[in-house]
Order: sequence, then C-alpha cells, then structure tokens
Amino acid sequence: MVKKLFTTAILVATIPIVAELTVNLSQNEISVIQRVTLTIRLDGIPPRDEPDFSALEDDFEVHISSVRDQRLVNNQYSSSKTWTLVLKPKRVAELKIPSFKIGNFTTEELTLTVTSMTEELEEKLDEEVFWITKVNRHEQYVHGGIHVERKLYYSNKVTLNRIGRRGELPAPADVDDAHIVNLGNQNNDYAPRNGRTYRVFTHEFVIFAEKSGTLSLPQNSVTANINIDGSSFSVDVRTEPHELTILPRPEEYPSGVPWLPATNVVITDDLGELNLSDLVVGDSFSRRITIEALDSYSTGIPGIEVSLPEGMRSYPTTPDYRNEILGNKIIGSRTDEQAFVVTRTGEFRIPDAELVWWNTDTKQVERSVIPGRTFAVGTDPVANAVHNNVAGATSPQVQGVSSVEGTEVSFLRSPVWVIVLAITAVVLWVISIGLIGVWALIRRRRHKHALTNTDEDVRLETLLKSNSSRDVKEGMLRWLTAKLDVSRVKAILLLQKHPETATVLRTVNDQQYGKSSEAVKLDRSAIKRALREIEQEVQEQRTHTTTFWQFYQPT
Repeated sequence: MVKKLFTTAILVATIPIVAELTVNLSQNEISVIQRVTLTIRLDGIPPRDEPDFSALEDDFEVHISSVRDQRLVNNQYSSSKTWTLVLKPKRVAELKIPSFKIGNFTTEELTLTVTSMTEELEEKLDEEVFWITKVNRHEQYVHGGIHVERKLYYSNKVTLNRIGRRGELPAPADVDDAHIVNLGNQNNDYAPRNGRTYRVFTHEFVIFAEKSGTLSLPQNSVTANINIDGSSFSVDVRTEPHELTILPRPEEYPSGVPWLPATNVVITDDLGELNLSDLVVGDSFSRRITIEALDSYSTGIPGIEVSLPEGMRSYPTTPDYRNEILGNKIIGSRTDEQAFVVTRTGEFRIPDAELVWWNTDTKQVERSVIPGRTFAVGTDPVANAVHNNVAGATSPQVQGVSSVEGTEVSFLRSPVWVIVLAITAVVLWVISIGLIGVWALIRRRRHKHALTNTDEDVRLETLLKSNSSRDVKEGMLRWLTAKLDVSRVKAILLLQKHPETATVLRTVNDQQYGKSSEAVKLDRSAIKRALREIEQEVQEQRTHTTTFWQFYQPT
C-alpha cells in the first residue's frame, strides 16, 4: 500500500503545471441574420468555477456548450477544456465581446462588425422559406368560429430548428379573450409554388373570440438555417400579422335568450319514434335531443327547456358535448337525455320547443322548432286487481260477536275499528302500487336491455339501408363503436382514413350541413365492405400489438 502511494505521488509530481488559454472568433464581420462562433480553450488544470458569460446576453442570443478532455499517455497527464459559444447578434452595430476571467487568465476584448442584410439577400432568403396564412373570414360574431390555415413552405436548402418532437409546428400561443381549437391535422408534404417544389407544413385551428372588438391572430415562428452560396444564415421566420373584427351580439337578437351563433343548426329528436301507446301510471321513458351547430363550439350550445304538464316528472342527465371536424369547419354538438315518469292517468301533451340561434352568414335570427307529442296514460290492470281485492276485503261488515252480556256487536259500529281498518287498507294499497310499479319498471328496463343486445345487428342493418343519409352516417358510427368498442371520436377518425367511408362521410356532411337539398346516392354494399375492412384491420392490429400489461403477467 505504501508503495502504491509513493508511485502515485511521483506521477502527480510529474504533471506539468503549465497552462495556456486560446481564444478564437470564427468571423470578424457578419450579417445581422448570421451566427458567429466564439471558441475558448484552456490547456492545463481547468478552473474550479465555470466562467460567467452573462455579459453577452445584452447584444447576442447565446448558446453555450463545453467539452473536457483528460488523457494519460506514457505517464504524461494532460487536461483541457473547451467552451463553444454560438452568438447571434440582436442588432446592426460594432459589438464588443467583453473579456472573461477563466481561472488565473483573462481573455482579451474582441470586436465584431454586424452589418444589415442587403435587399438582394433578403429576397433570396424569402424565396427559400416563408409562411402563407388563410383566414376564412376576417369578420365574425363573438363566440363564432374562424378557421385559420397556415402553411410553411421551405426548400431543400433549409433546415428547420424549432420543430416539435413529432415533427410538428409549434402550436399558436394563447390569446386573451379567445379560445383556440387545434384541428391537429398537421402534415409534412410537397407542393409546387412559383415554379419550384417546396416541402410544406400545414397547421389549422379554429379560434372563438369571447369578446367583441379587434382580435390579433397569434403569431407562429420557426428558426431556419439557410445555406446560400456557401454561407449559412439563421432566420426567425414569423407569420404575418392579421387583425380580425369581432362583432357584438346584434340588437335584433331576442333579449333573455341564450346566444348561439352558427352557420347552420340541425336538431334531432327521438320523441316521435318512441312507443307510448301502452303507458300506465308509474311507467317511464327517455327522450334524446341532439343539437349540432356548424361553426360553433359544443360547450356554447344552450339546452332546450320544455314545460311539462302536471302528472309528469323529469330527470335530466349531464349533457354530452362533442366537436367534429368537417373539412375546414368545426361542428359542435350537444346531446341531452331526459327520463320522464308519469304519475297519473289521462291525456298528456309534451309541448313544442323552440331553439333560437343567429345565422352568421345571413345575419338574421333563425328558429328551429322541435315538435311535441300527445299521448294517453292508463291504469295498470295488475294494480287495479290488487286495489279491488283490498277494497273487497275491507268493505263487507264483520259478523257480530257475543259480548259479555251475550248481545251481538258489529265491529263497524265501533269508531276505533273503523279507523284501524281504513288505515290498514290504505297502507296495503300504497305498498301494492309501489311494488307493482317498481316491478313493472324493472321488467321494462330488462326487456329493453335484452332487446338492445339481441337486436343491435338488426338495427345497424336498418340504419345502413335507410333512405336517410343521416341514418347511414349514424349506422356507420354505431357499427364501429359496437364492433370495436371504441368511442365515436375514434370511429370518425377510422371512417376518415378509409377512402370509401371518407367519401361517404364527406358527402353526407356536405348534404346535411350545406346548401344543397338534393338526395345523396350511396352504395350500401360498398359501405358494408368498407366497414368490414376497417373492422378487420383494427382487429389485426390489436392481435399483433403486445402491450406492456399483456407482456407482463405477474404470478
């Protein structure tokens, strides 16, 4: 052990204490859009503390990296450390690179000449990388949707730096008093423009202003390295500014009515399809209302309130909000499901309901009416039978019983027994009605559940064969959600990927939300084949995909 320590001491003693500092600036004159590299190398034992380069931040954008090199060759130890600083000037001027203290050394002060960019160079750079922004409308009402499409064109001479991990453009920054919905359909493609072929990034989003006035679109920027004539230039490419006019709620819109701006509204209601012919007291049924508003966000769609007659109770559920992409537009939808219970016999009328909304294209008030329905509620024959039995058991007089004196006394002549019998009859009647009502409700729900499970395929076939293009669309969505156990959003994405169903979905949506009233011709057989292909493809992907939890099965 002593021998080893002695040998180590000799080696340390042979280490040279000589240190040397070198500083190099890659260029003494650059354009304002170029970068320069400052390299500082210290040979010998490096300092304990890192040098402070913060003085550069006033005039430069700074990126710092460092590398340390240590070697032992032929019992000779050497050490060095190199700092590499990439500097981008912030202005045109004679900029000073100050001196820095590194260990026992101090670097000399350097001067960098930063020149402005010539018009010729600026035009060349603009041809290599640029943004193009399209806005579908520069004037919109508050809460109305504005579609924005941005395309970044860049040539093969350009390398983009600020791109996300998945190769996506940076999302637009948040805007005060506005809500941004990213459509998520970014892509990297090729496109011709001005006689050249460019790579193109596309970014689309819909912005909903929450306040009237002037709204500035959020800007996007990327950093691009451009190689021209053997020189490299670093450019921050920003989108051009856009000012939008946001109109307030118009005066002609009815006061006290929830504000709903849209270009079209479609309402579906299943009340007319329900079988209400055999309703009895205690029965229940559910009504589903779906409101779809084009160019409107789902959470801004108000619900429809209906006044119910006496003898009916309602139990609403939490609304279901969804947003669907239609080309360059967004469809917000709200679905409300409400359960109704009838508590007495007679004829009932669920009145018509009205939804008021503002057409942002025609700039006028629109009214969509949901028809009501009249139906009758009878008495449950089983409950009547129980009621008659209870009444029959309490109405006859009880035969007389001899008293102590030997005379016959009727129970009904005693007011106490009259009260006891009356209370007993009422209690038995109430319990019977309650039990029968609960039993009937459970029986109906079980029957409905069993019918849904056994007849789901039949219903899907019915929807796909329907003359209504809307039913066909619903049938396609239900097919995938039922067969693959996926959400409606996932089902829509699957339909959009398959060429056959994507065409059907686009055709149906255009007819449903567009101006044309012409009937849509659909090939039902081709739709079924496409659905089976989608189903098979997804099932095969699931079969060949092993998740962590499938792989790891603890014993």
